[in-house]
Amino acid sequence: MLTQLPSPQETPRNLRRERRLWHDGTRHTPSMGCANCPDQEICGGLQVGDALFDCLGFCCHNSADCDTVCRNKPEEFVQRVREVGGFAFDNVPRTSVVTAPSLPALVPLLYHKSGRSVPFRARAVCLPLYSVIRRQIGEPRYTSAAELANGFGIAPNVPVILTGTAKDRPLERWWSLGEQRREVIRALRGLDIALVTTPNFSLFIDQPRWDDLHSQKRILIVHEEFLREGLPAALHVNARTDRDWERWRHYIAARPEVTHIAFEFATGAGWASRTAWHSDHLVRLAGAVGRPLHLVVRGGGKFLATLAAAFADITLLETSVFMKTNARQRAVFSGPGKVNWRSSPTKKTETIDKLLMENWEVVAAAHFGGLNQRVLPLQGGQ
Repeated sequence: MLTQLPSPQETPRNLRRERRLWHDGTRHTPSMGCANCPDQEICGGLQVGDALFDCLGFCCHNSADCDTVCRNKPEEFVQRVREVGGFAFDNVPRTSVVTAPSLPALVPLLYHKSGRSVPFRARAVCLPLYSVIRRQIGEPRYTSAAELANGFGIAPNVPVILTGTAKDRPLERWWSLGEQRREVIRALRGLDIALVTTPNFSLFIDQPRWDDLHSQKRILIVHEEFLREGLPAALHVNARTDRDWERWRHYIAARPEVTHIAFEFATGAGWASRTAWHSDHLVRLAGAVGRPLHLVVRGGGKFLATLAAAFADITLLETSVFMKTNARQRAVFSGPGKVNWRSSPTKKTETIDKLLMENWEVVAAAHFGGLNQRVLPLQGGQ
């Protein structure tokens, strides 16, 4: 998850409030207390619209119920820093380049096979990483690629991408597996997974910065674990400040083993003005690294064409087809980059196989528009 406030169930989203907490080095002065912080060089400090002496202004002062990485909980803080080997990036072990197979520009995300009886076929499909493993014991649910395909209702030999993007609970369960993660990754290799995007450990705009630094380091650690075990992986880049993006650029430029990066615009980066900020930094990253990069992205709408031009390759993980089909809605093509959705009820005994396939064909045609397989921004309506 990207820079965001807690979920709507906890705190209602408020754009005006969130804007005041967005780091903006072009408009706001550095917070005064940041200059004396021992982690200022790594963090870079905060520049936000709210009156904030330093990021401890976000401390909840409720250590009994808080799991944030914060210096106001000294003993726990030391343990959390030690578990990631400090906040610096340069001590993450180096790995060899793990070559990923060629990926299409558009890949549907499927969550389950409920309501379907015919194996779905596409150039590739994406599945949630945490649906492929047993959550309680951290073991894969499937023992072969054929069993995985049957479990999700996809045709045999269709390449599978696993997405690590999720809400916090699945993410934390993955981290809590500890050394067992490597065993799970080895088992995932046996499922012929084409690529996995690393878990997107959350960054929040209203929490102390050490929590961000901890999450970013965990992303790097897990990415290294996937590569170490020979499973192609896209490094998920999460950023809250300009300094965060600078650190990602330096790390990726120095690590040729990073061939794919992942980003998602669906949560905190989903506000239009903040989406532009992240998109600009992604374009800058692509230009600064000095070698071709493949971007795996969720969301981003109107910025997809810009991103496609900046990166050597781009794969969009498409989520609307599956969700709209399960809601019994039909896609109607209305021009390049444009799709409308209309209600399409089914009978109780009728599967959604045909509707899913038709919706996928319509959305794929709208995205590509016949323009040399380049993804177009998709505009959806009702």
